[in-house]
Amino acid sequence: MADRSVPSVRRLQLGTAAVVLVVLVLSGPLVGVVDLTPESRGAAELGDGTAEASVVGDPTADLAITPGRFGTNVSYLRVPPAVVDVRQVEDRPRLLYIVRVPALNFERSVTEPLDERVDGRVTLRMDDRAFRHARIRNESYNATVVVRVQSFEVSRTVYRRTATVPVRD
Repeated sequence: MADRSVPSVRRLQLGTAAVVLVVLVLSGPLVGVVDLTPESRGAAELGDGTAEASVVGDPTADLAITPGRFGTNVSYLRVPPAVVDVRQVEDRPRLLYIVRVPALNFERSVTEPLDERVDGRVTLRMDDRAFRHARIRNESYNATVVVRVQSFEVSRTVYRRTATVPVRD
């Protein structure tokens, strides 16, 4: 019985090697019939196109610097989300949400890829940013908040505000 199982194990090994070789040849650069790369989301998907967009509310209204908790010796720049109504998306543009506080040498952005399936509200969230207490010297700071629709063919600002960011105790 052991003699019969050895050839079947050998056939299984040869069969597995044959399947791997066939997949490698079919998906390789020479033949390229099968594409095994995963579908990606993000900046790589940016393409041509545009969208109608408008910011709901005022994301600058809740910008603030507040103290950290539990003796952390840091203050946090609290960045509220930007809520955007998106309509009539064509091709693959993206939304870009930028917050700048030049006096703190702070600039951060987040993007959200769009496609024809997006119709309605999109929320762009940004993490809060910690600063050492010693770095926060003013009672307030100037900030700029921008939301854009961006693609290879258009970069349209749909929201731009300069705001005063209070430092709260």
